[in-house]
Amino acid sequence: MAPLDYVILQGKQVSYEISRIPTDSIILDPKNPRVEYELEQDFSGIASQESIVEVLWSKDAVKSLGQAIYANGGVREHIIVQRQQDGAFLVREGNCRTVCSKKLKEAYPGDNRFDAIPAHIFDQQLSEEDIAVLIADVHVAKKISWDAYTQAKQIHELHRLYGKTQDWLANNLRMSKSKIVEYLAAYDATSEFLKQHKNPQYIKRFSLFHELVRKKVLKEKYDLDIDNFKSRWFSWVAEGKLHDPRQVRSLEAILNDPEAEKVLDEQGFDAAERVLVQKDPALGSELFSAIKRATDALKATPISDVQALQKGDPQKIIMLRNLSRALEDLATIAEVKL
Repeated sequence: MAPLDYVILQGKQVSYEISRIPTDSIILDPKNPRVEYELEQDFSGIASQESIVEVLWSKDAVKSLGQAIYANGGVREHIIVQRQQDGAFLVREGNCRTVCSKKLKEAYPGDNRFDAIPAHIFDQQLSEEDIAVLIADVHVAKKISWDAYTQAKQIHELHRLYGKTQDWLANNLRMSKSKIVEYLAAYDATSEFLKQHKNPQYIKRFSLFHELVRKKVLKEKYDLDIDNFKSRWFSWVAEGKLHDPRQVRSLEAILNDPEAEKVLDEQGFDAAERVLVQKDPALGSELFSAIKRATDALKATPISDVQALQKGDPQKIIMLRNLSRALEDLATIAEVKL
């Protein structure tokens, strides 16, 4: 008899078997958060097992995992499966490891290292809500091996489908409540975008939406669709005019400059940023940014520091002289007269 263990799920003790199960008896889950959207677009939500294998195997990260599994001589970490009526096992966590084993078994016939996979086997009675809580605990609260979009999708499912409150999510997933709120808002915005731009590759742009909802002014523009902001945002993201979350952090400054804003619509963020830098060199240079800050600080020098210099504070006088000399040296090198 296979050894038993248990987990506590939503206040109840749930037992599971620990065993090795034949690779050929394992069924991949079409609702796997990593590929669910892609399968819906490519196969209208009805995908064969072979299709799921190929979609997952097409990802470089899964191929790398396969190489590691081959080097290790098989899967080491237990997958999580649920027993089916026909004797098969539905993967609930570990689709990628299962795909790798299936591919390795196919590539190396007769090599029994890939014939079976270690698994934690749950009974059919385990509810979908229990599964969602279990998987969130594995991939969001602990290992965090899922990307941000997939974590947000799981959090969204627990909140919207199973009614888990933000407090429950924060406590059980060991995340701050503010992070939960950000993930929910970013997932909603990304989902709205994906309904209009049906390209699975766009899931990778979730980080742009995550940065968007963290910016109070930008989020308000999005939520209220001020000046047609939502459709313009979708266009910037879809056309690659915004392609890095760091760009979103500077977006408000661009939107406050009519010329830069126009260039953003026409050419993209990089060109729009150049417009701002031409007007304010401090935006594109650490040196001139430091000079600008130092100049502003000097203009607002507190009387206490002036008095310290008047009294001959040696360290402060040295710093002032060093600054003066550094400016003179820079001007000499650049052949600029101060």
